Amino acid sequence: MNCGRDAVTAGGSHVIGADTASRNAKELASCGWLVEVSLISEREPDLRFFAVGTQQALEAEEAILRYPGLVRKDKRSARRPLSEQEIACLGLGPGGVRPYGPGPGPQPPL
Repeated sequence: MNCGRDAVTAGGSHVIGADTASRNAKELASCGWLVEVSLISEREPDLRFFAVGTQQALEAEEAILRYPGLVRKDKRSARRPLSEQEIACLGLGPGGVRPYGPGPGPQPPL
C-alpha cells in the first residue's frame, strides 16, 4: 500500500480533487490500520477489532479511543495495515474508526 497519498475516491485511486473524481465520491483514507482492543473487564478477556483510517500505527491506537465505550485502560494494539480494498469496502474515511468483523467468533486475518 502506498501511504504517500492524501486520499483516494471510492471506486478509484485518483487523488481527491483530480478532474476524474466524481463530485459525489466519498473521500477515503489513504492508509489504515487493523487495531485489536482487549476490553478491560472483571470477566474473561473480550477482544474486538477496529479499522482506523490513520497513517501511523500509534495514531490508530490513540484514535480508537474516540469510539464509544472504549477507555484508555483498554489494551490497544495496531496489528497490521489495511489493504486499499478493505478501506474501500468499509468506506473508511480519514481519521475514521469502524468495527471490523462480526464481534465474537471468527476474526479478521492478522
